[in-house]
Amino acid sequence: MKRRSVILAALLGLTLRGAGGDAPTISSDNETGAATKQLVLNGTNCVVDASCDYLVIDISGATSTSHYPASYLPAIPVGGWTDEYKTTKIVLRRIPATTTGFMMGSPADESGRCPDEVQHAVTLTRAFFIGVFPVTQRQWELVMGTRPSYFNNATYYCCRPVEQVSYDDIRGPYRGSQWPVTNAVDRGSFMGMMRKRTGLAAFDLPTEAQWEYACRAGTTTALNTGHNLTSDDSDLHLDSVARYWSNSRLLLRQGCAPSAGTAIVGSYLPNAWGLYDMHGNVWEWCRDWYGPYTGAATDPSGASAGAFRVLRGGSWSYGASFCRSAYRYYYGSRSSATDTQCYNFGFRAALTLP
Repeated sequence: MKRRSVILAALLGLTLRGAGGDAPTISSDNETGAATKQLVLNGTNCVVDASCDYLVIDISGATSTSHYPASYLPAIPVGGWTDEYKTTKIVLRRIPATTTGFMMGSPADESGRCPDEVQHAVTLTRAFFIGVFPVTQRQWELVMGTRPSYFNNATYYCCRPVEQVSYDDIRGPYRGSQWPVTNAVDRGSFMGMMRKRTGLAAFDLPTEAQWEYACRAGTTTALNTGHNLTSDDSDLHLDSVARYWSNSRLLLRQGCAPSAGTAIVGSYLPNAWGLYDMHGNVWEWCRDWYGPYTGAATDPSGASAGAFRVLRGGSWSYGASFCRSAYRYYYGSRSSATDTQCYNFGFRAALTLP
């Protein structure tokens, strides 16, 4: 186990010190030049321990620190995910690699289906972590020092999802625009800051395939509840798991409470993997270019080029059919719309294991 731990830790960019309960360190990020930092693992090397399902990044040091400590949890804390996990900590859930693949896209008879959702088998050979919640406004503020969101009422903003952030804001318009040629990001982007301050060079947006696999959590239906839609606009099966147009009151008022507009993250039921807001609340940026599916794939990285990056999940201002697990969205009128900021565009973080 120790040899396996050393090999996997090296691939992750970690350097283990000693054995057993000795705390490992994070080696320099060769993309950002971050200095070696301690990684607190509570005496257990959970990097390769499948029982440690959650990765927690402490960002309370905000922009004034050079290091965000990381720790691992084997289960949801007693008392659940309190507000600290929506504000001063970012929590990600470990998602297993596929053993037999999963069906990405939608069957021909799914209500609300679009032509670009051609169903095909996808195999993901690597486990990955993905945010339990979308990144919130307070988390963005601590990492980036800015408050870009529209729904920024001072009383409620902290735990609402960040919005009005573009793909370029998240990954960067220069190095960050080169996916899938390279997974590099700009140093001043959100992911650049997370990589630098954690020492984990794999921090990124999820790929489109990772997003759909995580959203479905083993389901093959339109919703990750195991249900299909009975209405393309307002559907009782969606009411319990999503903030969407039917229960958002479609109130576009900047100072509104979270009973309208965007909801506090985690306000609705999670999917089988404990991920919240995969349906509705805000559209979530994915790493890939929008383009046609090309059939069965292993670890797909999306189209090689394009004009738009993919968004997934639906949002508070869209109807039920747009919130389906398979629905693919893109937006923009420019030749490359990765700088588009909108009051219903947000994201969640991911980190792919070797």
